[in-house]
Amino acid sequence: MSLPSPASPPPRPPRSPASQRPPFPGGRALAGAGLAGLLAVLACIAWIDAPLAVWVHQSGLPSHRWLLDLTDLPVAYGAAAALVLLLTPLRLAVGGTPRRAERVLLAMSVSLALASLLKQVLKVVFGRAWPETWIGGNLSLIHDHYYAFRWFQLGHGYQSFPSGHSSLAFGAMSVLWLACPRLRGPAALACLLPVIGLLGMDYHFLGDLLAGALLGSACGLYVWRAALRLRS
Repeated sequence: MSLPSPASPPPRPPRSPASQRPPFPGGRALAGAGLAGLLAVLACIAWIDAPLAVWVHQSGLPSHRWLLDLTDLPVAYGAAAALVLLLTPLRLAVGGTPRRAERVLLAMSVSLALASLLKQVLKVVFGRAWPETWIGGNLSLIHDHYYAFRWFQLGHGYQSFPSGHSSLAFGAMSVLWLACPRLRGPAALACLLPVIGLLGMDYHFLGDLLAGALLGSACGLYVWRAALRLRS
């Protein structure tokens, strides 16, 4: 009497051929973009950040309410990412293979979470004072003519660099940029709008925003590359 054969596992869905996947930037292109971004940050710190912050303050731009509203966009991205991360275990428990859109949303959320963690560490490492005084009488460029980095300095008064909001925006949207080429326009706009708001409100120096963009983009590249490897 023969024993019944064990039930075979359900067939795995076919993977998309490599030719149909969005192209991933090459190593030289990434290294060149990273070096250019780093040089731009250094140039801003040396020559642009201070005079630009003073000009923004004197221009009256921070009085515009719509600029303040733009600065809240990364907070909304973070709330959406938290919701995705909370619901993902439930989605996996229900069963079934996650759709590609779900995988992209999960990768965006993981990248944003990673950027949020790293930017907080870097803020303590660099200890840069803010452009304006707005946290418990902190020293600032506009109020105290204080323009400096205080390395490994604790306290909210020295957390201007890199920009956390910029890190969150680019952390999420860089994944969308890589995964969905047709949505690169909206992804770029979703990054640009909060940067305009943060710069116009004088909440950050330009160098802070560029550094946050570099950090968030690096997180997005790392997470999406890992997601592609898991699928291959």
